[in-house]
Amino acid sequence: MSRTAKRSKKRLRPAKYVSRRRPRRSCRAKLLKPPCSRITRPRVKQGRPSRTILPGATHCFTEHTYVGAETSSSTSALPAQDTSSLSMYTYGIVNRGNNPALVQIQISPNAVDYAVDSQEVIAGGQTKALVPQRFLRYTRLAIQSVEPDQPTRLDVYFQAQRMP
Repeated sequence: MSRTAKRSKKRLRPAKYVSRRRPRRSCRAKLLKPPCSRITRPRVKQGRPSRTILPGATHCFTEHTYVGAETSSSTSALPAQDTSSLSMYTYGIVNRGNNPALVQIQISPNAVDYAVDSQEVIAGGQTKALVPQRFLRYTRLAIQSVEPDQPTRLDVYFQAQRMP
C-alpha cells in the first residue's frame, strides 16, 4: 500500500472522541409548529400543575350552541355563520321534544338572500348531524314544526374546524 493510500484511509476513520448525541433543537424550532395546532405543555409551580399555551399556537376548533330553540308553524332562522374560512363544519341537532321538526340548511353569498341547500325531518328524541352539500360564504339553519300547533324544542350545535 502506498503512503498516500494510507493517509486517505486514516482520514476516512471517524475521530475517536466524536460526540454521537443528536444535535439540540433550538428554542425557535419549538415555535415553528403549524399555525393551527394547539400546543400545550404541563408546568408545575409551587407544587400544583397548570397548563401554559405557547406563543404562536392558535385554536382550530369553533363551536356555537343554540340550546332550547323553539319551533313554530312558521320558519324561523338561527343566526348566520361566516363559513368562508372554515374547511369543515357540521350542524348537530338534538330534538328534545316529542314532535318532529323540519330543519333546513340555507346558504347565501351575501347574508341577505338565502337558498335551501338541504332539509331533514328530525323525529322527537332523535339526534342528527347535517352537513351542507354546496358552498357559499354564509350558512344558517332554519327550523319549523312539521305539524301546526305542535311545537318542539331543539338544541343546535354548530361545530367547525379550520385546517392550515
